[in-house]
Amino acid sequence: MPWLTIILLIFLFWSIIVLFIARRNYKRIRPYGPAIMLSTTRGREIIEKWGKRSFWRFYGDISIAITIVFMIFTLGILLWEAVLVLGIPKSLAPSPLAALGLPGINPFIPITYGIVAIVFAVIIHELSHGIQSANNGIGIRSMGVLLFIIPVGAFVEPDEEKLSQSKKSVRMRVFSSGPSTNIIAAFAFLAVFLLMLSTVSSPSSGALVTYSDNQSIRQGDLILSIDGVNVSAGMINYMRINPGKNVSVEIIRDSSYMTVQTISGLWVNSVFSGSPAYISGIRPGEILISVNNIIMRNYSFFNSFMENTSAGQKIFLHFLKDGKNYYYNVTLMDKYKFYQSYAPNYNSESYKGKGFLGVSMVYMNMTVSDPKAMISMVSYPFSYGLFQGFIFLITLPFIGLSPFPAYFQSVYSVPFSPLIFWPLANIFYWIFWINLMLGLTNALPLLPLDGGYVLRDLLSSIFERYKMLKPERIASIITISLSLIVLFLILWQFIYPRIS
Repeated sequence: MPWLTIILLIFLFWSIIVLFIARRNYKRIRPYGPAIMLSTTRGREIIEKWGKRSFWRFYGDISIAITIVFMIFTLGILLWEAVLVLGIPKSLAPSPLAALGLPGINPFIPITYGIVAIVFAVIIHELSHGIQSANNGIGIRSMGVLLFIIPVGAFVEPDEEKLSQSKKSVRMRVFSSGPSTNIIAAFAFLAVFLLMLSTVSSPSSGALVTYSDNQSIRQGDLILSIDGVNVSAGMINYMRINPGKNVSVEIIRDSSYMTVQTISGLWVNSVFSGSPAYISGIRPGEILISVNNIIMRNYSFFNSFMENTSAGQKIFLHFLKDGKNYYYNVTLMDKYKFYQSYAPNYNSESYKGKGFLGVSMVYMNMTVSDPKAMISMVSYPFSYGLFQGFIFLITLPFIGLSPFPAYFQSVYSVPFSPLIFWPLANIFYWIFWINLMLGLTNALPLLPLDGGYVLRDLLSSIFERYKMLKPERIASIITISLSLIVLFLILWQFIYPRIS
């Protein structure tokens, strides 16, 4: 049975269960949107006992400060993204699914690691609310588990009536404790994650294959030499071997040394539709031998040649594929005009009048990276700057580096069993990532999220201090207005690229 059919049947069966429970009106089991809430009064005494400790009052005050700081930070990120999205073409518009932090729905979150991280994040978030409620004399009505086919979290339900009648400072402690706990946990697990990666040893030489469409070379191979010449990642674009030559490539694959045969030269990886190359019949898999009878040994030389061409110039190209020679007479387009028609957001004034062929080529149909640089980049991200490092860490899933792919793991040496080390590193990373996303999201000045309530009470307290008329009403109006702005900024990221 196809996976899609199985998933649809599971969701159908789950929907029937939720509807059945909704009609029965059970006391301790009730629907919560598409989920089921299992509540109990057991365990309240434990949370109330923990909450009596004086430390939690101090923690509550610190939580307010943390939430306000990250509220401003997250709002700044949304404004920054609102500007960045102006340069995103329709073809690269982000999927709305990417905004949902649910494994199995968000394509970037792995199911196993994602579920573990979400359950952990939701539990500590709700426990924090419960402990702060208990510390400030607000009773806990119930606690329990939230199910969405599988357990996806826990909840602690404070006495809403007492909470609404409490002092503003008390409410701020209760609401801010959840997001601040997630943020603190995120940075704690990030520290452990980076500490683990600092113990990883990289190979002393070679070029790590990060992508390959070459039948002889696989992703994850470590290339040591090509045709007897020792190589590094930086050398690939400057190789001096004649194109079209059958060469021996020495590699390490799955910890074993071996030699494979392939053909040297620049391979056509893709051809832009509507370009001169496409119109002339050039297709992926062809190997460039020469342009105007000038041998093209590497990408650096080819790129320099093309930089000196002009729109309307005719060039003569020689390609090789499957042992057969192919020749093309091509008239180059204006690079500026092509980009203006097909990718205006990536256009540049410097392209005007320059020749454009319309092919993407990589050496031996593969891309490589420096293995030392790759692990160093992940292990010491803040060496590139605090903000840059932070953004890089968040984007690891989007560039295919989390969970760490098998090809990445096979190249490096770790201090204990890789079967334990890498899954452990992955789970620490995802606990960091999910906690950070949950904390930052809940810190947003957006009702009905925690940050929205914190902002409303904060503004109301400030207005009361300055003896303004109707401070609570003004605070509510400002908070609701800001909530609408935040909601617009979130939706803007998905709407603008599709209508531009």
